[in-house]
Amino acid sequence: MERALFISKKKNLKYLTADYQRVYFGNEFCERLLPGAETLSEIHREITDRGIRFTFVTPYVTDAGIKKIIQLLEGLPAETEVVFNDWGVLRIIQQNFPNLHVVQGRLLTKIKRGPRVVHFLDRLPPDAVQHLRSTNLGVPAYQQFLKKHNINRVELDNPLQGLCLKGVPEDLKLSLYIPFAYVSTTRFCLVANCDIPEKKGMIGVFPCHQECQKYTFYLDNPVMTTLLIRKGNTLFFKNTKLPPDIKQTNIDRIVIQPEIPM
Repeated sequence: MERALFISKKKNLKYLTADYQRVYFGNEFCERLLPGAETLSEIHREITDRGIRFTFVTPYVTDAGIKKIIQLLEGLPAETEVVFNDWGVLRIIQQNFPNLHVVQGRLLTKIKRGPRVVHFLDRLPPDAVQHLRSTNLGVPAYQQFLKKHNINRVELDNPLQGLCLKGVPEDLKLSLYIPFAYVSTTRFCLVANCDIPEKKGMIGVFPCHQECQKYTFYLDNPVMTTLLIRKGNTLFFKNTKLPPDIKQTNIDRIVIQPEIPM
């Protein structure tokens, strides 16, 4: 089982130990948090010089974000692994950077993400439980799409209700993210300008000062006992338990996030 360290900031290289064979670097949720070309090159060089494999992670993007990603991809050596969470980014890579290895990000892996479902699983029939644990990876038409686009690895979250990977092709490799699973994400970032009184109540896509790097909000409710974590434009929950049958699945890589990946 390959172990990968996920970091979104250069300073988090402090978590890198001999236990890891790969480093993920980048951001899945906000194009404004993508690194500069110089930082990406520096991190890539530092990682690979230590004999550790490298993966660059990209978010869903606007047209402006696409332009920035193109600049970043231009600096990556051939054969570098790139996680995409936007179909437009996949197209750009396939058209302009065919020597990069593409990996489908977890934002594009469809599954019931809300942690509420775990509280009523015991009241559902087996078929319903299996449905709530299943992903789009078991759909034959989607499998054909992945094969057509040479996508041989897909990223997975670790939902509280568990995973059903029945029907996933044996040659499709899977990566599992722990401990932070995402619930929902949006470009309407409620954290942007949250410490400016004059902006109170304003919701939209505005310029920001990366307030998400300063503030983390915790949301709890007596009815739903799972703690939700709002970091920037995304909601997360924490799940530290690995699937009990992981060795019988296609999962051959664990992606460990020592901090919320924002």
